[in-house]
Amino acid sequence: MSKVEILHELYNQCGNINFNDSHEIISSARTEEEADFFRVVTDFILQQKQKRAIDEKRF
Repeated sequence: MSKVEILHELYNQCGNINFNDSHEIISSARTEEEADFFRVVTDFILQQKQKRAIDEKRF
């Protein structure tokens, strides 16, 4: 699998994050940099879901 394919798969997997688990995900980080990455990813996915909810007038 190429790096591009891996990144596409990562994006798809991140879209399935359950935000009730975000604290557990972040606290499982092995380094502070990894925790920052997890925070950024979960924040981004949440923002996208919020945007879709607003666009669909489900707020």
